Amino acid sequence: MSMRSRLGARNGHIRLLLGDEQPLVRRGLRALFESDPTFRVQGEAANGTALLELASAHRPDLVLMDADLPGPHVLDVVRRLVGDQVDGGAGVVLLASEGGLDDGSVLGAARAGVRGFLLKRESSEIVSGVRDVARGGAAMSPGIVDQVLKALRRTHRQAALRPSGELALLTPREMQIFQLVAQGLTNQQIADVLVLSEATVKSHFNRICRKLALRNRVDAVILAYEMGVAGAVTQTASSL
Repeated sequence: MSMRSRLGARNGHIRLLLGDEQPLVRRGLRALFESDPTFRVQGEAANGTALLELASAHRPDLVLMDADLPGPHVLDVVRRLVGDQVDGGAGVVLLASEGGLDDGSVLGAARAGVRGFLLKRESSEIVSGVRDVARGGAAMSPGIVDQVLKALRRTHRQAALRPSGELALLTPREMQIFQLVAQGLTNQQIADVLVLSEATVKSHFNRICRKLALRNRVDAVILAYEMGVAGAVTQTASSL
């Protein structure tokens, strides 16, 4: 059973674990989520080892953890959290300070299965971002997407490195949105460009992720560059 299915079976309550070395940060995050009845904070940990133990005991829906959490390498912790449980594992969202993630860490975390990257300074977006992930979507601070774009450009991954046949699964509108995501635009920015509602863009992007087996916006950016379609946006009829 997927993470989304488990959430539905729990009457919409989102079970959450917090991981951060700083007690003050954990306290602030706990207060943030406990003020929303949708969430149930099951526990908190100051290092990766303790976080894995809590996850094994509580089987949370989501884990919100610092990108520099002490203990085992963060990517190893992510892989364990995502892959250990037979019913799909926990969704993982990384919290980072401004400039706290290097290019390799961002790309590596995306490939390890992280579903969200949020900046600590954007506290107003943390709850909504985590909620999006719980609903099966992805959460990505624009600054993180910009960082991925710069990393890909530096490594000259614009050339198509894999067959593009699977893109035929996308409708013309989905292809437009896929290319705009690859340029680093947020859902609201895409909505403004295409004269759509933000909710419609989000719905399209979630369908894109399902069709192309993508886990987050970073996956989408990487795939677009590997297929050589991250440039100009395909034109389509406004009625689509």
